Amino acid sequence: MINFAEDLAYWYLRFNGFFLLRNFVLHRVDQVEGKRARGAADFDLLAIRFPYVYEKIGGQKNDWDCKQFEDWGIEIDKFHLAFIVEVTSGKNVNLKEKYPYERLEQAIWRFGIFPKDEVSCIVKILYQKKKYIKEPWVIAKLAVTERNIQGPWLNLLLDDADKFIQERIKAYSYRKYSDRVYFPDALIQYLAWKKNNR
Repeated sequence: MINFAEDLAYWYLRFNGFFLLRNFVLHRVDQVEGKRARGAADFDLLAIRFPYVYEKIGGQKNDWDCKQFEDWGIEIDKFHLAFIVEVTSGKNVNLKEKYPYERLEQAIWRFGIFPKDEVSCIVKILYQKKKYIKEPWVIAKLAVTERNIQGPWLNLLLDDADKFIQERIKAYSYRKYSDRVYFPDALIQYLAWKKNNR
């Protein structure tokens, strides 16, 4: 089920040039020797971005949140990006449970970036780190949270996502307002309407 926090994460990434898949279901993995079987779960978002993204309205270099990506050590105009995204608005969160090895493996298989026989080695590295780089790709785990939570993932605060979205809507308020009904969810339609009516 999509909630407001997932919508904020979705629009933050979308306004930064990503293509997104919501609620990627990870079907139950049958028990394998030495591994415990897990029930079905999902990743909130899978996101892909290419370096040459361009749109006349809201899709130019100064429209991206370059500072945030620089803080993460990512050059968005150089790399192809694939993010495995978990979103939470709660205060008591155990993010380590959100990125188990088997689920990372399934997500990377789904991206289809690397041959299946390379994925296991990639996951071994990504499981321990925030991101895996094999040019031209950066594969990263992104946690979108209410407060900063340290760990082997990139972290984006919900407040920062909200602020970025508000600024983008403000920068193109006339366009976003007139086109608001074409956006696929009520939250962004409301934000575009609200910004224009202030």
